Amino acid sequence: MTTDPTDPTGTGLTAVLRSHPGEHDVDLTVLTDAVEALTECAAACRACADACLDEEMVAELVACIRTDLTCADVCATTAAVLVRRPTDPSLVRSLVEACAAACGACATECERHAGMHEHCRACAETCRRCERACRDLLAALG
Repeated sequence: MTTDPTDPTGTGLTAVLRSHPGEHDVDLTVLTDAVEALTECAAACRACADACLDEEMVAELVACIRTDLTCADVCATTAAVLVRRPTDPSLVRSLVEACAAACGACATECERHAGMHEHCRACAETCRRCERACRDLLAALG
């Protein structure tokens, strides 16, 4: 079992994962960073979609809203699976790859509107951070 030297308090997600009696096949710091990025991204995407619905030119933001909602769902599902100790590493890898792709697509779409909508700019940045966290996790998974 891998320990997390950056969590000296023994609290939070890392502590829960560290205390799991099963073996972990990935560095818990990388895993925790990914789960936190996924959770933040899901919330940011949902908030961005909601903000888009309040914009005057909402019809121009339909693709952004749909991309936000898809990214939020993929991130939330991936985070939910990652906090378990899954028995199928290929499934985990596939989910994380799909999540990186969803985050990249959402960031690209939000960047199209970032000059006019602050919520899209902030969401794009959050999606790019999450995409990087997914790539880091993929590298750690080997």
